[in-house]
Amino acid sequence: MQAMETSKSPKEDNKLVEDTPTTSTYEAAAPGTISKVSFHDKATQLAAYLTSRDAWLGNYDYWYLVTPNIYPFNKKYKEKAIPFYGLHDEVPILLTIILGLQHALIMIGSIVSPPLAIASGAFYLDSAQVSYLVSAAFITTGIATAIQVTRLHIKGTPFFVGTGLLSVVGPTFDIIPIAFSYTSMRYKNGTCPVAPDGTQLPCPDAWGAFLGTMLCTVLIQIAMSLVPPRFLNKLFPKIVTGTLLLLVGVYLIGNGMQNWAGSSNCNGGDGFYALCPNIAAPNPLPWAHPKLIGLGFSVFFTIVVVEQFGAPIMKSAAVLFGLAVGCAISGATGYWSRENIDSAPVVTFLWVHTFKLSVDGALVLPLLIMFICQGVSCMPDILATAEISGVDIEGTQFNSRIQGGILCDGLGSLFSALGTAGPMVSQAGNNGVIILTGCAVSWTLSPPFVAWFCSALSCQLLT
Repeated sequence: MQAMETSKSPKEDNKLVEDTPTTSTYEAAAPGTISKVSFHDKATQLAAYLTSRDAWLGNYDYWYLVTPNIYPFNKKYKEKAIPFYGLHDEVPILLTIILGLQHALIMIGSIVSPPLAIASGAFYLDSAQVSYLVSAAFITTGIATAIQVTRLHIKGTPFFVGTGLLSVVGPTFDIIPIAFSYTSMRYKNGTCPVAPDGTQLPCPDAWGAFLGTMLCTVLIQIAMSLVPPRFLNKLFPKIVTGTLLLLVGVYLIGNGMQNWAGSSNCNGGDGFYALCPNIAAPNPLPWAHPKLIGLGFSVFFTIVVVEQFGAPIMKSAAVLFGLAVGCAISGATGYWSRENIDSAPVVTFLWVHTFKLSVDGALVLPLLIMFICQGVSCMPDILATAEISGVDIEGTQFNSRIQGGILCDGLGSLFSALGTAGPMVSQAGNNGVIILTGCAVSWTLSPPFVAWFCSALSCQLLT
């Protein structure tokens, strides 16, 4: 009899534990009813947990996060494997805060760049509208990412919204070449205002047309989320979507090199953009001036140094360190003033600035292609996040994560357009933070809340 009891499988033991009510969780009640513990008991247990050392610190080696990758400082961690926290593991509160900030920091560059590039470089909006669009991008990113990591089930259907993984949703760079081509056409045909000296003036109506067309075309990505992933791969093979994404990358490299030399606006520009960034700047210079090249190189050099020798907590914020060094040098040498910072509002919210919505047929096909590519290209990003998080990458549950991720991207773009911001897409940049820190717990991702905080500051710091 004793031998039979000891031969029970772990699953049977777990079942017995689950089926046996415990006095610590449930109290005796009438047949057919379950009485939960009182609120006072729950509050007591929570207070005891929050005041314990394990809850706040755990056994994580925090020195690893701040140890630079330089001999002899890194000698201790050369062969040491850091602990890995799975999707549903309990993480110390302090580590949750630190890693959440890590994910928020690595997101800042990718959140700021698309709206900043198109608002100032394509639509030529004024500084107040530019800072507002950057802030709107932070707000919509926080909301979309919160839904992505939560993974909501649509009642009465087999469908989900979100992946339930530690993945983020942010502005897509695919919009940049479409925006520049579209505004170039509108300035040429006279539907966007141009000054007598040829200077291109702000064109908010063009951005309104972009938003209105987005609201219509994003429906194709939402519909794609209802199609099984294996059919999407057959309809849109990687050779097709990969080629399109490669072309977008080539365009971004060319545009980025022009901005490195001063700005794409003043490359061959005249009138207001005869100098870089414009003639009204505190210290304008000709395009490709050595001082501008050197300033851009300081950012690039800082990023490389931090990536090569920085501590793990610094590597995930390498872009932010590079921008900080560039801003410090440019501010000290008089390339920008505090005028815009002092005049900017302390906080902002969606719909502070609004745009006249319309639908432009010239944008329909490019945006349809963009949303199709985003729906397909987000699948390998979700696969990579699932693989490094230690969850299944095959089967029904993984397919539901793919479906939820595509749907979250589509709904995120829909909400973002309603909030006057640009389209959203799942991003893979945070996978590096998971690998560096060994933490894949989805609720560790606190950037949604940090993003709301950053949105209050971005209107002052990122214009």
